[in-house]
Amino acid sequence: MENIYNYIEKYGNCSFKEKKFNEIDNILFSSLSYLNFNDNYEINTLEFIGKDYLSKNKYRDVSKMGIAQKEAYKLLETVITKDRYKNILLTDYVYKVGRDIQFSAVTFNISKKLKYISFEGTDELISGWKEDAWMSCKFPILSQIEAIKYVNKHIKFLGPDVIIGGHSKGGNLALVSCMFLNKWKFLKVKKIYNNDGPGLRPNEFYTKKYRKVRKKLIHLVPNYSIIGVLLKNDKYKVVKSNRKNIMAHSILTWQVEDDHFTLTELSEKSKNLEARILDWTERHSDKEKEKMINALFSAVEKCNIVKTNDMYSLKTIISLIKEINQIDIETKKLMIELLNYGFFSKKSINN
Repeated sequence: MENIYNYIEKYGNCSFKEKKFNEIDNILFSSLSYLNFNDNYEINTLEFIGKDYLSKNKYRDVSKMGIAQKEAYKLLETVITKDRYKNILLTDYVYKVGRDIQFSAVTFNISKKLKYISFEGTDELISGWKEDAWMSCKFPILSQIEAIKYVNKHIKFLGPDVIIGGHSKGGNLALVSCMFLNKWKFLKVKKIYNNDGPGLRPNEFYTKKYRKVRKKLIHLVPNYSIIGVLLKNDKYKVVKSNRKNIMAHSILTWQVEDDHFTLTELSEKSKNLEARILDWTERHSDKEKEKMINALFSAVEKCNIVKTNDMYSLKTIISLIKEINQIDIETKKLMIELLNYGFFSKKSINN
């Protein structure tokens, strides 16, 4: 059973001329964007910035932020030693966080002819999860607006070709950002990777903007996907994971064969969850969903939950559920089911 590390070991010393960019490279770059490179230089190699980051940040501290950061830290330790990756230039790192936004992006300049724009998924801050919830009733949310600005600023018609991607919420940002590119900049985009990220509301799904990007979109989800089946999708490749429920969201559980993922079919559990969420979304108006989201996160604040780590106890979850008194029974049951998939797991994993 192989994973991304087997791929790195096999092709880590092959240039991108010798071994073309593929979906495994994509997932690697989407993972690295979970790390906070804010203390580093505006432009330098992945090896230089990586060593600087590792010298300033201990694994023990980063791992407390969630599995996505923990995995990204270990991947960084590995790739900065490989010829394929260590001389890639990192540029245009952005990180914005506030009460209603959590957004980060970075560009990996693979060569003079190709770069990868990576959007971070949700980190450990509850403000990011609140923003994710708004996806069900608002468009665009603040992170989507920032993603649209980012790609418009960093894609040049006379510049290199671009691949855009992200993991979880970052995958949704990659998708949405490309929907608002003009036709000349969109020509520079070769592929869009939504790596187990949410889809779109019906309002945006049934538009020319989505149909425009669909042909370049590659939506990867694990067979036990939870995040990737949220909202509306119409195309995805199902990757075989060696874990179930929310733990399948971890990219290190995705099985690899040589230079591609092992494909399979979506589990019945994920199919049922997808159907239930779509049905719930369609039967509640945006105003109703907004009211429920406000009620949910008001309860979160009353329970003094600031980071996802604050939720990892049965006592906290019970207190949270008791605080929610403005949500209908059906929605509360669905929320409890989602919490059971995720927060009752042994370890945190970011969205």
